Amino acid sequence: MPAASAFLPVIPAACPASMRSATSGKFAYAVWWEIRRDSSAMLMSSRSIDDSAWSPAIIADSTDHGVLGCARPAPSIAADSTSGYVHVAYFAEPKGGGGVFFSHSMDSAKTFHSPVGIVYGENPSRASVAAHGDRVVVAYEDPNATQPMIGLALSKSMGHIFEQRMQGTSGNALARQPVVRIVRDSIRLWWSEYAADPTISATRQMYREGKWN
Repeated sequence: MPAASAFLPVIPAACPASMRSATSGKFAYAVWWEIRRDSSAMLMSSRSIDDSAWSPAIIADSTDHGVLGCARPAPSIAADSTSGYVHVAYFAEPKGGGGVFFSHSMDSAKTFHSPVGIVYGENPSRASVAAHGDRVVVAYEDPNATQPMIGLALSKSMGHIFEQRMQGTSGNALARQPVVRIVRDSIRLWWSEYAADPTISATRQMYREGKWN
């Protein structure tokens, strides 16, 4: 679940507003972007146990070769108390092409597995990840859509494989900024729906719920 505490690591090199955190039992976890000199980025992570000092930062993903600097979407993180896994989802631009990627840690964020591509596309996209036991879901802004929309990738294998992908919002809506959660056997999705007229800044908060197949 997302961390409610303001107790976060102080990382001068972190991109402003890129840090995200989650808690699971006695553990707190954080992820953020740090920028290299060429404006590419490294996804970094740290953890704290029982509100103790944060551990030295580790690299969760070093494959990005884009030049967005800090003008990139913040990562998303979920810590699952059932499995003990830590999951992250984020937009990156490795040499093979940009897109939304997923990685997880099976050892309380000491190390992270090689990233898995959720969807490829060049448009920087926000993502949200949630997990409970075997089930993991990533909601993301589709980086290929001509009109903003939200997609979903579902895993029943703790994120080792994403067996199902689907459209999460109507193609008639301008949908951005997804937030996803798993509650028992339900997927709950929130997003912001923008007006078709670009001169109108008002948005509507939307919600949808569905069951796992």
